Amino acid sequence: MFYETLARYYDDIFPSEPAKLTFLHREFQVVRANSVLDLACGTGTYSIELALLGYKAWGTDLEPGMIEQARTKAQQFGVDASFAVGDMRKPQSLGQKFDGLFCIGNSLAHLTGRKELQETLQAMYGVLETPGVAVFQIVNFDRILARGDTDLPLIEREHLRFTRTYRPQSENKLIFDSVLELKMDDGSVKRLDNSVELRPIRQQDLKNDMEAAGFTDVKTFGNFKRDKYISHDSPATVMVARH
Repeated sequence: MFYETLARYYDDIFPSEPAKLTFLHREFQVVRANSVLDLACGTGTYSIELALLGYKAWGTDLEPGMIEQARTKAQQFGVDASFAVGDMRKPQSLGQKFDGLFCIGNSLAHLTGRKELQETLQAMYGVLETPGVAVFQIVNFDRILARGDTDLPLIEREHLRFTRTYRPQSENKLIFDSVLELKMDDGSVKRLDNSVELRPIRQQDLKNDMEAAGFTDVKTFGNFKRDKYISHDSPATVMVARH
């Protein structure tokens, strides 16, 4: 129920960020990518924007409501982008390879453990062409584990508020609380609460697992503006690697 509702407001909550598109486009240009895959794509915002730049884009997400919106948006923009309900752990289910792929928005933290992360990275590596490039982004869990309970910036629009808090339970377990408050036409407020267990991933662990999966030339940034990664301060962990 929570994610079904979230899908309807997703683009209001998470509008396109130019820095992300610029980052992705720059990395894909390095390998002269033609085809790109967006894993855990949400409503397909960046797949569609990359398609507008000339890429052949594919996107998968587990939430059917997200994919429905992505397909509608692709039709509206008239772009070469294909979307399917699918699991980021099984990119091979699409039956093809890609010049580039990206999995952003902290999706990797939803994997249940280190072994599943390693298997997922291996599967992602397996669907990349050579040369190919992969971009991953999670929140900076090194910072969160050091600081304890951490509130993310409040997202507030005319008709909604979205609050998010990370609560570390141990080195390998974290609770992510989110509250979506919707202002209804009659003036009332509809509140939806959700809590999910995540597995925090430290930067060095992710780098090690990417290299073990076969990725090379792994680089880390602290955000999509390409700022230096600082473990105790950067808001995000952005990783780029080659096939």
